[in-house]
Amino acid sequence: MPSKFRLRFIFRPVINLIAKALSKIGITPNLATILMLCCAVLSFIALVFFQNLLIFGLLVFITGIMDGCDGAIARLTNKSSAFGGFFDSIMDRISEFVIFLALLVYTWDQFLWILIDVKLIIFITFLASLMISYMRARAENFFKKEMNKGEFDLGLMARSERLFYIFITSIVCFYINAFYNEALFLFMWLVLGTAFFRFIRINNQIKKLQHET
Repeated sequence: MPSKFRLRFIFRPVINLIAKALSKIGITPNLATILMLCCAVLSFIALVFFQNLLIFGLLVFITGIMDGCDGAIARLTNKSSAFGGFFDSIMDRISEFVIFLALLVYTWDQFLWILIDVKLIIFITFLASLMISYMRARAENFFKKEMNKGEFDLGLMARSERLFYIFITSIVCFYINAFYNEALFLFMWLVLGTAFFRFIRINNQIKKLQHET
């Protein structure tokens, strides 16, 4: 089971308050999802065109908040739908791609310790991020009768935590004006570790199910 200290649980009261305010002014769940994507696009502009890690980090944080608001609005207004969940999942992947693309362009000619191309770090991190989300989706589909939804939301760096890490490191590195590539390198290992951990846990559950049957 996912830890009760996951960021989506910690920020839930704040997200619910924002969702209530947005729903009162007529923001629908799907519109909140579109606003989330718009924040990701704005973060791309802030980093690529203005080279501003501070604004980039803040917009990534807002992207993460809005990512939680669409579901909260759906629950508050009783407007949950299969299409809404599908649309949200697609926009999540696109928004994450936009943010990673911003990091890729920003670090295009940079090397870590003169040896490691930062572009490779970004590419590996993004691929591992996709696999984290994909493994959960496939596992929940495979075990839909045997296990509860969210049972495979495992590991340290799920989507909310990835966005929060980018937010924190961008803000800190903006003010100290150093160590951003090192932060991205650590990010890569954290995301890879989460992907491997999730793979192992899901594989163990598959073996357990096969043994029981």
